[in-house]
Amino acid sequence: MLIGAVLSSLLLLPGLASASPVVEGDTDNPVTAAPAVTRPDTPHCSVTLADGFRSNAADGSPQFYEGTLTPPKACPGPWAKVVMDQTVTVSGRQYDRIGDLKIGGTEVWWGTTEEPSGEGRRAITYHFDKDLTPYSVLLRTPQPFHGGVENYTSPIYTGVYAQTVTLTYYQADRRHPAPETPGHVAGFGHADATPAAPTVHFTAQGLPRNITRAYLEVTLEGHACDEQWFDDVPDDVAAKYPAAGLCGKGPYREANFAIDGTPAGSAFTFPHIYSGGIVPQLWRPIVAIDTFSLHAETYDVTPFAGRLVDGGTHDLSFSFPDIGGEFTVVPTLLLYTDKNAAQTSGALTRHDVAAAPVRQTTVKDIDGGVNVTVTAKRDDVTAGYVDTSAGRVYTRVERTRDYRNSDDVTGGGFTQHVVQADSGQQTSVSTVDGRPRSAARHTWSYPLTTDATANITDDQNLRISGSVEMTKILGDATGDGRNWRPVSASREWLTSSGVLARTNGVNTEADGRSKTLFTGSDDLGQPYFHYVASEHGLITENRIVGGRG
Repeated sequence: MLIGAVLSSLLLLPGLASASPVVEGDTDNPVTAAPAVTRPDTPHCSVTLADGFRSNAADGSPQFYEGTLTPPKACPGPWAKVVMDQTVTVSGRQYDRIGDLKIGGTEVWWGTTEEPSGEGRRAITYHFDKDLTPYSVLLRTPQPFHGGVENYTSPIYTGVYAQTVTLTYYQADRRHPAPETPGHVAGFGHADATPAAPTVHFTAQGLPRNITRAYLEVTLEGHACDEQWFDDVPDDVAAKYPAAGLCGKGPYREANFAIDGTPAGSAFTFPHIYSGGIVPQLWRPIVAIDTFSLHAETYDVTPFAGRLVDGGTHDLSFSFPDIGGEFTVVPTLLLYTDKNAAQTSGALTRHDVAAAPVRQTTVKDIDGGVNVTVTAKRDDVTAGYVDTSAGRVYTRVERTRDYRNSDDVTGGGFTQHVVQADSGQQTSVSTVDGRPRSAARHTWSYPLTTDATANITDDQNLRISGSVEMTKILGDATGDGRNWRPVSASREWLTSSGVLARTNGVNTEADGRSKTLFTGSDDLGQPYFHYVASEHGLITENRIVGGRG
């Protein structure tokens, strides 16, 4: 009854209209709908990496916490789970900023911050967590760590982020066994691609000689004209409306990745919107999906395992054919190894990865402007084998992507209505002697609708309004390559509208309202439902059903 009643209330999100403009003051602390990381009921130990650490030194310059992370003696492992917790407090006015945590050269967290308005009198505090269990192999020995928010202050932008960061190690037991995790994690830090240098390279060396499975985890974060890449327009449309300052290169983005120069796949990203995106009031206090911990995509590169076990140095590259601003690339190799063999071998037998998708762009006149429609499709296949202690294992990986973006550009380029559909799947099937050994299928869909109207003189004199509806739909299944059994499924949805008007640095209108809903399961597979609504910066409803800690 509860779910049905709430769902029926989500059909409409009223626009912002009132007898007089609203200027939000104190807002509630930021919230999201996604479930927290579950914690096993086992003995555990916490290690503190930062305790109220300020993002800026006394002179205002950025500073970062660092040290050596040593596994706690009272919880030596094996671990059922390792969880990172971060609590952040900020007051004053500030932009949204980037933060990360690097352990032993691997970026284990990459995210952005809340953007406080400075209108209220109290500080904003928010919390998020991340399951670091897949990186367990890094945590078994002392490792250097470096992290924090890269923040800059000024007489106007005074906000400083105080960060408390802990790692909690949960001991495994019979009811909570240690999961299978990669035997080797190869992190590379991060690098920025730009129009002047659209390809970035990472060097992989010292990889294990007995790899059986290989996965590439990639986070892509856009900046400048690629911060909101989904509303970029073709260059000729941007030139038609020069006063609007529209970003070019069109809305389709991908990073073609290669191993030692051989195309291995095409990386994409969820359409993240940071807490200052479009209109800041859209994200107070309900932030966009995965704002604080950006969603990484994982690609099965097992067909290349035979090349990676040669003991040599390997080049991992990412190339953006239509980059319009800047993209940060954060890659990590997650490698599973053969416990019964010191050496494996193998070969890549197929790599049908297109240099570019099948793409079409159509521009047509509409009332008051133009419509730009861009479609793109990918259907890539890689295959190879690895000779292991269990025999010769053949793996075939198929990836598809189906993309469509329709953008109505009106009002002299100052108004845009974007409807984007972006979906696909990755299917991996492994066989031994022609018999299925394992199969996995991951599906994803990221529909997005945005509306934005802007009248901007500078960042202290402006009026902007907008609305967003975004959804992240994920599904995972296992089987034999023909028959599939669902493992997990989730749907996270958010809709928001907001307006901001500022004259000589003083807000004359600042208001927003949002709704967000998560349905699916938590990381234990337990049903989970969470609905949150807000208006004028304050939470009006917050309902949770299911899940467990």
